[in-house]
Amino acid sequence: MTAATVRVARAWVAERLALPAGEEPRRGWYAEQVVAAHETIAAFAAGHGWVGRVRPFFHRVEVFADQGPLWARLRPVFGLPDDAPLPTPSLAGALEQGVLMVVTPEVYAGTRPRYGAAPGAYARLLAHEMAHRLHIAVLDGDEERMGPAWFFEGFAVVASGDLVGLEVATADDFWCHVRADGEGAYAHYAAALRLVSAHVPLPELVVRAGDAGFEEWLAERLALLRAP
Repeated sequence: MTAATVRVARAWVAERLALPAGEEPRRGWYAEQVVAAHETIAAFAAGHGWVGRVRPFFHRVEVFADQGPLWARLRPVFGLPDDAPLPTPSLAGALEQGVLMVVTPEVYAGTRPRYGAAPGAYARLLAHEMAHRLHIAVLDGDEERMGPAWFFEGFAVVASGDLVGLEVATADDFWCHVRADGEGAYAHYAAALRLVSAHVPLPELVVRAGDAGFEEWLAERLALLRAP
């Protein structure tokens, strides 16, 4: 983006921001983070031949002062009852029905202290949610073909440029990373995806991930990596 284009993009986002009490002074900053996140996803897409799949993915941005209001906003979107419990202690954002919903950076850092407070973490959080929409766009809107959770979450982490180097996978411990659970699991998923995408083009992985035999196919590819 040129400097002029960035200014226009930030103004466009700023007009579509819904902020909680006390966050108005940071409206420009939030707009800057959203635009930076979109630029990250656009660059990632360009690197894999997906330029035509990139779009804003949202028409509104809503920022929440806590996880509670965010989850209250998301429950009806997912068709869940009012008493549905928080799905994860680290809930921080979502992009659903054209609305980018996210907690404040302070809440994000508090819920994910391992990496939420790192420089640039907030823009990467926003990019993560946009990456899911890019993934779906690449699949022509077929969410059922996004593959196993480790793959589509790993895709979003890699696309956002997050968690680089926190975990490093090898062919021998690949499945341990894939089966990781709980706090820090996304770093393992990203490590697994970074390993295989170094040997198999990511566009091919994205196409195959929805196949019933995807993991069996991956196991065969990993066996080749172990071969002397």
